[in-house]
Amino acid sequence: MSIDKWLSKGNSKEEQEKIEKAYNALSDEKVQNLKKKSIQELTKKNEMNKSEDFNHKSFLHDILEFKDWLNQRTFLKGDLDQIETWINNLSRKLNLEQEINRKETIKTNRSQLIEEFRKIPPRFIDEKIRVAINKKLHGKKRTNSDNYYLRKLKDRIKEKLHEANYYEILKKIVEL
Repeated sequence: MSIDKWLSKGNSKEEQEKIEKAYNALSDEKVQNLKKKSIQELTKKNEMNKSEDFNHKSFLHDILEFKDWLNQRTFLKGDLDQIETWINNLSRKLNLEQEINRKETIKTNRSQLIEEFRKIPPRFIDEKIRVAINKKLHGKKRTNSDNYYLRKLKDRIKEKLHEANYYEILKKIVEL
């Protein structure tokens, strides 16, 4: 066993003791409120999962209902209007679900980009460019100067990537 494991266990015990002391110091009302908050958070997570499952189940249910309705019909030519409405409704539901999924992926991608952007040292980019990037990442309204600095950054990135190709060639030459 390494020493790191021993030290981390000692820290966790100390932290647990601190948490227990803080918990014991709380009044009964505060403890009940904390329990309610944790229960509410858990139920919100469960409701979100159930709503996603429910949307898929309801869409499949609608498709099966449409299939059953079609199977009961013997003469479809007279039911063209109803068939059109069924198909339009199903396509709207599908498009709505795709739009929701697209928005969720945009949110996750945006949060990942924000985390990666925070890793860039502050002195690497000018302050005005950093402000413009922050506005773009967080979806805030940009001014003309912000757009100018973003275009300037885009041009500089293209230039640096072009130079990177030359450095790759030089790296191959040096490694021979």
